Amino acid sequence: MGILKGCKATPGLEWTPEFFTADQAFVITEVAEIIIPKTDTPGAKEAGVPSFIEQMIFKAYKESDREKFMTAFDEFITTSGFLKLNGEKQKAYVLEAHQKAIEEKPEQRPFIMMMKELTMLGFFTSKPGATEVLRYEAVPGYYNGCMPLSEVGKTWAT
Repeated sequence: MGILKGCKATPGLEWTPEFFTADQAFVITEVAEIIIPKTDTPGAKEAGVPSFIEQMIFKAYKESDREKFMTAFDEFITTSGFLKLNGEKQKAYVLEAHQKAIEEKPEQRPFIMMMKELTMLGFFTSKPGATEVLRYEAVPGYYNGCMPLSEVGKTWAT
C-alpha cells in the first residue's frame, strides 16, 4: 500500500489524441478549459476545442509554425511543472503567464497567446460556441421581398 500511496492517476481525456502524447493532450485540454471554462454555457472541453487545436497544429499549420508552437509548448510544460500542479495552481499559472505575455513584445508569441487564439477560434467556430454563446441566425435566413421599409430598418453593411 505504501508504494501506491504516491501514485496519482491522470484524469482521462474526453478525446483521443492522434499526434500529442497523453501528457501533452492533458495540458492542451486543461489550458483550453482554463481559457474558456464551463459555466452556464459550454466550456472548451465540451466544444471539442482540444481536438480542434491538435488538428490545426498538425494538419493546418506550416511546419515552421508547428515547430514554433511545439517549442513554446514544451518550454511551457517544462518551466511550469504544469502536470504536477493541482487545478487551482494550474489556473493561477496560466493567468500569470497570460499577464506576462500581454506585457511582452507581440512578435515573441509565447505559448499562452497562441493557445488563447486557437482556443477562441476553436470554441467560437464550434456548434456550442456559435449557437449557445453567440447569437446565431441561419444565413441567408428567411426572405420576404415585400416588406415596408419601416419594419426592415437600416440596410446591412455586409
